[in-house]
Amino acid sequence: MTDEKTIQLTLEYLSFAVLGALVLFQLLHFVMAGWRFWKESPWRIVRTLAVGAFWVFYGLFFVITVTGIPSYKEAVPYVLCGLYAPSLLAIVLLILSQKFRKFVDRMSLRWTIQSVEGPARMIVGILFLFWFFAGRLPGVVAWVAGPGDWIAGFIAFHAVRRLHIFKDVAGIGNQHWSISDFRKGIQGKSFSPYKDRMKRHLNLAIAFVGFGILDFILAPASTALSIMLGEVPEEMGRLPLTLIPLVLVPQVLLLEVFAMHQLIGFKRLLQTNEIK
Repeated sequence: MTDEKTIQLTLEYLSFAVLGALVLFQLLHFVMAGWRFWKESPWRIVRTLAVGAFWVFYGLFFVITVTGIPSYKEAVPYVLCGLYAPSLLAIVLLILSQKFRKFVDRMSLRWTIQSVEGPARMIVGILFLFWFFAGRLPGVVAWVAGPGDWIAGFIAFHAVRRLHIFKDVAGIGNQHWSISDFRKGIQGKSFSPYKDRMKRHLNLAIAFVGFGILDFILAPASTALSIMLGEVPEEMGRLPLTLIPLVLVPQVLLLEVFAMHQLIGFKRLLQTNEIK
């Protein structure tokens, strides 16, 4: 076996191990979050298992579908559907359903912004560059998705830190808190001395989360550009890399949508002077 083949096989095995671990990591986070979230519900076990089962079958369906298509160019519509469908559905529900909005408002901001997105995106960003340097991914794809993911993952930690002022002024002791907890904590309190600082920190958090969402638009756009230039990233339609757009990204993007909804909620609270 030549050195080149050894390098390529090592890259593939390493990617299978890393991405497989990330898939399990994210799935466990969803299951654990559901278990904590529904701790008062008599249907706690059923709901938690339903969340895990949904993501397992969702990922399997799209991975099997896309890997069964000979050319990635032909698979792009299925990839886009798998990538965006959960988030688009969530946005529709956030617009139409008050009950769903209240449900999302109770989700931990630390979980929706940092716990899953931070480590996963930083690792995936580096992995994209490995595949580029091994000659397996076009530069247009790797140099947009790679650094973009790494930066988005890195600033996710800072986005959560920016929000600590909200937690502190509301007297929230739990690390896993939400806008719902904040509303309860501010009852009967005045935070005029902190309001300008809260606005600045909130704007930074919105910018950081917004960058993460934007990156998930730019990355598919770079793939489309690469295809137009005649460089089809076929590896993105094969295992292990297809796990990124069809399993990892849909979950992270959905959490970012949930987080942005809460951040916009904070913005409205500040603008309508509900925090005085």
